Amino acid sequence: MKRISAARRSVQVISLILLIYGGYLFKGKQEETGNSSLLPRLKAPAGAMSTTKFQPGQILWPSGDTPVLESYPPSLVCRFNPKGGMFKACIVHFLSENLTWQTSFKYLLPHLSLFFLLCFLLGRMWCGWVCPIGTVGDFLTWLRRKMNVPARRFPSGFRITLRGFSYGLLSLSLSISAFIGFPRYARFQCYWFLPYCQVCPARLLCPLFGLIKPNWKDFSTGITIVFTLLAWVVLGLFLAAFYWGRRVWCHLCPVGLVNSWFNRGAGMELHKKAIKCTKCGYCAEACPMGLTEMYQASSDTVFNQPGCIMCWRCVENCPRDNCLTVKFFGRKIVASKWR
Repeated sequence: MKRISAARRSVQVISLILLIYGGYLFKGKQEETGNSSLLPRLKAPAGAMSTTKFQPGQILWPSGDTPVLESYPPSLVCRFNPKGGMFKACIVHFLSENLTWQTSFKYLLPHLSLFFLLCFLLGRMWCGWVCPIGTVGDFLTWLRRKMNVPARRFPSGFRITLRGFSYGLLSLSLSISAFIGFPRYARFQCYWFLPYCQVCPARLLCPLFGLIKPNWKDFSTGITIVFTLLAWVVLGLFLAAFYWGRRVWCHLCPVGLVNSWFNRGAGMELHKKAIKCTKCGYCAEACPMGLTEMYQASSDTVFNQPGCIMCWRCVENCPRDNCLTVKFFGRKIVASKWR
C-alpha cells in the first residue's frame, strides 16, 4: 500500500476507535475526575425536549450515556454512539438542538469558536481522515473492489445536484428546529426534535459498533412512521452510494457541507505547479470525490475546492515531482514524487 494511503487508513481506524469507543475507554477516568468538559455544558431549559426524555423503542432514544467530552468537533460524531462516545455530537446536532432550546449566544460562543478554529486549521480534511462514517464508506469501497464490481461514474452535474440537496436538507432541518423552539409550537418538539438525526445513517450504524441494537423502527405515531421509513431509505442510499461509487454520500452529507465552507482559507492547502503537469489525468482518476478541477487547471493554483476532502490521493498518484504539494500554513508537508 502507498505511504499516504497507509497513513490515512491508520488515522481513520484510530479516529473511529476514539470517536465511537471513547465512552468505553475513558468513561471511568471521567467519572473519577467529575469533569466532562472545559467548555460550558449545554442543557435543555425547563419544559424543552432533549434526547434524555426519549424511552427505549422511540426513534431518538440514545443508545449511549453522556459523552466523555461535551464538545462538537468538525467531523460526523454521532449522539447515539455506544456509551456516549468521545464527543457529544456533530455540528448539525449542535445547531438543531440549540435552535430549539433558544440557547443564549454567549453559551454557544466557546463551542463555535473551537469548531471554527479546527475547521480553519484543516478544512475538510476532517472528512477524509477522521469521519467514522467516511471510514465505513471506504470499507464498502474496498469490499466492492475485492468483489471486482466496477465503480459507477457520475457526471460533474450530479455532484452539483447533490450539493444542492445538501443545502436543502440542512436548511430544512435547521428551520424545523428553530420553528419548534417558539413557545407556541413547543408541543411539536416530541415529534420534530433533531429532524436530521432521525434520518441520519449514523443513528442506525454507530450503535452496532457497540453491539447495541439501534432503534430500527418507531411506529408509535404517523410522524415517527414517516421518519422511520425515511431513515431506512437514507441508510439504503448511503450504503449504495459508497458501494457503487466513491464517496458519493460525502457530497450530500450536511456535516461535510458545513466543513466545506472553511476549505478555502484553511491552513491546510493543496497546491499545483502547472508547468510540471503533463495532463496525464491520474489526479482525476484517483479522486474519490470525482473532482476534475485539479486536472483541468492550466495555471498555478491553490486547490481548496469545497468538495475536496484532502485525502491527498491525487498527490500520491501524481507521477511528476513537486507538481502537487500539500502545505500547512505555507510549510510543505508532502509532495508528488516520481516512483
